[in-house]
Amino acid sequence: MLTFQSIPQARVVRKGGQAFAPPPAPPSESALGEHLRNAFAIALGLWPLTAIVLLATGLLIMAGNNGAP
Repeated sequence: MLTFQSIPQARVVRKGGQAFAPPPAPPSESALGEHLRNAFAIALGLWPLTAIVLLATGLLIMAGNNGAP
């Protein structure tokens, strides 16, 4: 009968009669890093809109600096 139980994972490995601890877990990601990555992915996905907003911002900055001494 087919069961959907998870495969047990070894926590300690024995090699040559000596016990070795498992490798350390990779560092967990912070919530801020995850939000920044999601914002970057959304900005890349909406690249036409992002390009128009950046162009408009640049034009506004250039227009504002046009009369500066």
